[in-house]
Amino acid sequence: MAWTRRNFLLTAGLGTAAGTLVPSQAAGNANTSPHQQEFKDWRAVRRHFNLDPRYIHMAGLLLASHPAPVQTAIDRHRQGLDENPTHYLYDHRQDLVAEVRDNAADYLGVQSEDIALTDSTTMGTALVINGLSIQPDQEMLTTTFDYYSTHTSLKYKAARTGAMVKEIPLYRDIQTVTEDEMVETLIKGVGSKTRLVTATWVHSSTGLKVPIAKIADQLQELNQNRSDEDRILFFVDGVHGLGVEDDALPTLGCDFFVAGTHKWMFAPRGSGFIWGKPATQDAVTPTIPTFTGGAGWGGWMTPGGFKSFEHQWAMAQAFAFHQQMGKKRVTQRLHSLSRQLKKGLSNMRHVKLYTPMEDDLSAAIVCFDVKGLTPKAVVAKLKANNIIASTTPYEVSYARLTPGVYNTPDEIDRVLKQIRELA
Repeated sequence: MAWTRRNFLLTAGLGTAAGTLVPSQAAGNANTSPHQQEFKDWRAVRRHFNLDPRYIHMAGLLLASHPAPVQTAIDRHRQGLDENPTHYLYDHRQDLVAEVRDNAADYLGVQSEDIALTDSTTMGTALVINGLSIQPDQEMLTTTFDYYSTHTSLKYKAARTGAMVKEIPLYRDIQTVTEDEMVETLIKGVGSKTRLVTATWVHSSTGLKVPIAKIADQLQELNQNRSDEDRILFFVDGVHGLGVEDDALPTLGCDFFVAGTHKWMFAPRGSGFIWGKPATQDAVTPTIPTFTGGAGWGGWMTPGGFKSFEHQWAMAQAFAFHQQMGKKRVTQRLHSLSRQLKKGLSNMRHVKLYTPMEDDLSAAIVCFDVKGLTPKAVVAKLKANNIIASTTPYEVSYARLTPGVYNTPDEIDRVLKQIRELA
C-alpha cells in the first residue's frame, strides 16, 4: 500500500510532528522500515510513554498508556474540534477514518475495506454475534474459558433466534494442556448443526494461548461438504494476542476477528475493530447504522453516531507506532520478558505458576499464586513496593503480571525479587 498523495497532504495539513506517522508499507516489508532507527534501543521506546517512573508497570493488559505520537494526535484532533468543530469534522473525518483503516490494514496484513472500527472488543463481539445469520435449529459452540462478553452475546443471540448455545471445556488441566488437546477437544464438540465456533486467542484468566490456525485448518476440512448456510464460522476474540503476536490475520484462518486496541496496541481508550474474511463476510450483517457506508463490508459494519472522534482517529498513530518498532521485534521482546518472568516464578517453592512455559502456549500474560496469600493480597504487597500488577477477574482468580515493551529485564528481576520475599 503506497504512501499516497492524499496521506501526504493530510499529514502536512494537520501538522503531524515528524516521526509520529509511518508511511504505509506492504505487509511483507512491515519489519524493515527505515523509521525504526529511533526505536532500536528499547530505552528510546520507553521514553515515548508518560508512565510514572516511580513504578514498575506490569498491568498494561488492562488499559494502555498512550505513547507520545498517539497523545499528540489526540491533542491535535481535540484542538481542531474545539476551535471549529463543524468544519474540522466535515473537512477531515472521511480522510481520517480512511487513514485509520489503511494503517490497521497495513499492520494486520489485510484489506482496509474488510475492517470495521468499533469502541472495544465487547462491541465488536456483540456486533458480529448479533449480526450472524443462523437458523433456530442450529447451534453456537463456545468453551467455558471464553470471555464473559462472548458468552453473554451468545446468550442474547440464542434468546432472539431460538438457536442453541453449546458450552464445553477446552482442556482438562492448565498444567498439562497441549495444542493437540485443545484442537481435538474443540473439533469433537462440533456437530452437524454447529454454525458458529468461538475462541479466545489468549486467555486473560490464565495466559494460555489457543492454537487458532490449527483449529481453523480442522474447521476448513469439516466445511468442505457444507453449504454456505450450514458453513461453520470461526469467531476469535483476539484482544490479548493483538500487539503481542506478529501473525498476519489471514494466517490465523478465522472468519471474524475482533479486538480492542486500547490495550497492547497502545491506541486511545474506547477504540477497536472487527475484521471479516471476504469469503464469509455476508454471514454477518450490520446492527448499528453507519456513517461510513460505501467503504466495503467494514464500512457498513462500522457503527455510526457521534463519539470521541479524536480517540478513534488517533488509532492510526498507534498502528504506525507498532510498525516503527517492528512487529517481529515486539513479539520477540515480549516473549523474552515473559519467559524471564515465568522461569523465575517457576523456581520459587511458594509460587504456583499457571501460565504455560512454552511460547506456543502463551503470550505476555503471566498468572500465578503465592502460597498463603490471596491474589488481591499479592497485588497489594507488590503495589506497596511500587510494582503495579492485577488480578484475574474470574470466579477462580490469580495474581497477574503482564510485561510491556516499556519494561526491562532489570525490572523483571526486581519484580521477581519482591515476589521471592513474599515467602
